[in-house]
Amino acid sequence: MARFLQTVRATVAHNPLQTTALAAGYVVLGILGHRYGFSPPGTTLLWLPSGIALGGLLVLGYSLWPVVFGAAAVVVLWTGAPLPAVLLLAAGHTAESVLAAYLVNRYAAGRHALQNPRNSFRFAGVAVLAAAIFGATFNTAAIVITRLATGVDVATIWIALALGSTLGMLLMAPPIVLASRSRERWPVDRIIEVAALLLTVTVVSLIAFAGFPVDLRGYPTELLGIPVLLWSAFRLGQQVSAVALLVLGTVATAGTLAGYGPFVRATPFDSLVIVLLFVMALAVMTTALAAVSADYAEARQQLVELAVTDPMTGLANYRRLNDVIGDEIARARRHGRRFAVIFFDLDGLKRINDELGHLAGSRAVMRFAAVLTSALRTTDTAARYGGDEFVAVLPDTDLEGAALVVQRTHARLEEEADGPKLSVSAGIAIYPDDGHAPATLLSAADRALYVQKSAKKSAARRRSTNEVQEWTGAG
Repeated sequence: MARFLQTVRATVAHNPLQTTALAAGYVVLGILGHRYGFSPPGTTLLWLPSGIALGGLLVLGYSLWPVVFGAAAVVVLWTGAPLPAVLLLAAGHTAESVLAAYLVNRYAAGRHALQNPRNSFRFAGVAVLAAAIFGATFNTAAIVITRLATGVDVATIWIALALGSTLGMLLMAPPIVLASRSRERWPVDRIIEVAALLLTVTVVSLIAFAGFPVDLRGYPTELLGIPVLLWSAFRLGQQVSAVALLVLGTVATAGTLAGYGPFVRATPFDSLVIVLLFVMALAVMTTALAAVSADYAEARQQLVELAVTDPMTGLANYRRLNDVIGDEIARARRHGRRFAVIFFDLDGLKRINDELGHLAGSRAVMRFAAVLTSALRTTDTAARYGGDEFVAVLPDTDLEGAALVVQRTHARLEEEADGPKLSVSAGIAIYPDDGHAPATLLSAADRALYVQKSAKKSAARRRSTNEVQEWTGAG
């Protein structure tokens, strides 16, 4: 028990802002849900706190459950329920959220549940639905036992609880989970498109469910939001889709409660049931399609990486190398700058393969790739040209700077503790002195490499001006 309390305190202490925001959001939305839910006492069709609790438990861990219990107790207490009902309903809401989090973690990859269609459907169809059924059953029993809603059909109570919790988890949990994972900085054009989409979904929702600015009563206006949600799912990603869905769901619910829109029925309760079923169907569709789009984008990125990356070393391959040199040539022309291309040849790789085996040779190649990467700046590019040959592209670098990189590479090879000892030969070409195209620069660096290689086996130990001239093929 002491260890558990310590874990709870650590969770709150390490995430005070998130914990406070989740608790406050839970209480505020819970009170609003009970006030406008048009449901039997102790229930509401607008139980958005279930999604806040699920999102918080997935992001911050199970130790958050006492915070969920306390917030749920505050909400139920606000309704005027007696203490036994407060404790039982708070326990039911908490158990429902913990069960949902457990099922998502167990069967739908936890915080990564929305990254692919399979886990997205598991999130909605297994975790959320199963937890909502459990929570509705437990809380219905609690309401009946404590006589909180006398004279009300038990089925009505159960439906209100199940739909309310399902809606909350489908609408509120995805934005919280996705926001906790996203660290991407958006370019200006993406920000403009996101703003345009949110404005569009707001206007479309107002037209469909509020008759503003155009009254289209009698038309199937509920379908207007579907193209906008498809736009968000396929163009702007899961996080924006979740926000767009939340906007549409909020306006649709508010408009229906105000008595406007295609889902208005004889009673507010019936109207809410219909609109919530519609919003939940859109939520499942949008979440799944956004997951399909994200899965496709990830697969495409992996294919791109495979196409431009050497599989053994993880460095750029020949195709990527040509693109990088071409980009540097264009940049150097625009700004009147120079850059360097260094051609490296790993000495004695054939001997290592013959004497120690090809596995040792492959390890030698990977060792040198790691050393070369460590010797470069983050703005430089290291590539495997093929076999035992490597190339480094150094933006804004002159001959002396490139020579220092060669010396640093040799020094780090000397410092390596692993055997066999490695050494390299190097040749340098400078843009625009040695060429104006990728092929000519690589050819110049290659010629310089073999001039230096034929003169001495280790170019890095020579630091005089004559040595630098040999590396560049001069003299």
